[in-house]
Amino acid sequence: MTDLATELGELENSTEAALGSLEQDNRWEEALEIYRAAGARVDTLLQGLARADPLYRPARKLRAYLYLREANALRALGRETEAAPLGELELSAAMASGEGLSIARAMFSLGATCLVNGQPERGLQLIEQSKAMFEHVDEPEYKQGLGWWYVIQADLSAAGLMATTAEYALECAQTALTLLRPLNNWPGIARAHAARAQAYDRLGDTRAAQVARAAEQMAAAMVKR
Repeated sequence: MTDLATELGELENSTEAALGSLEQDNRWEEALEIYRAAGARVDTLLQGLARADPLYRPARKLRAYLYLREANALRALGRETEAAPLGELELSAAMASGEGLSIARAMFSLGATCLVNGQPERGLQLIEQSKAMFEHVDEPEYKQGLGWWYVIQADLSAAGLMATTAEYALECAQTALTLLRPLNNWPGIARAHAARAQAYDRLGDTRAAQVARAAEQMAAAMVKR
């Protein structure tokens, strides 16, 4: 059991290392290879684990996270068709893990995918369920998830996938900044400022949009440090 726990820890560390370096340098193909290799290894390990095994749930939690990272890399590469089915797999793995944060992330991710793929009713339902779970726990990772929830709300509004106003998008982006700034989540901060810029464009406020884009560039520079 100790060897298995060690291997799971090593796989998680390799995932975080790819997230912290390769993704930030836009080396998505390399990151994707790491996520897929780690996921395949976790699948192999799970074949020998009974549900009652103490490591079963942590292994399923890691598998859900690897699906999340793999889908994110595929989207960054413009391979949306490949990314779409991973949302269902992520949610299944997260539910099996029983871990609230994993389930909330999976619901959120799958909900956004459903909206993009023309399933608005299911998408909105999943997104609302994820928000309730993120709000339920007062811990940094949950606050980070909630911050990204508001970022994506602003993005969906800007993309016309939600029947909301530019003012609503601005409100969501500002709430995201309030949540993500204390956590120094620079990728999320950059995305929130980008959403603000789009909202100001919709409102015809060119000056405010320029200021928001400048803030986005500053946050993006912090990501690379």
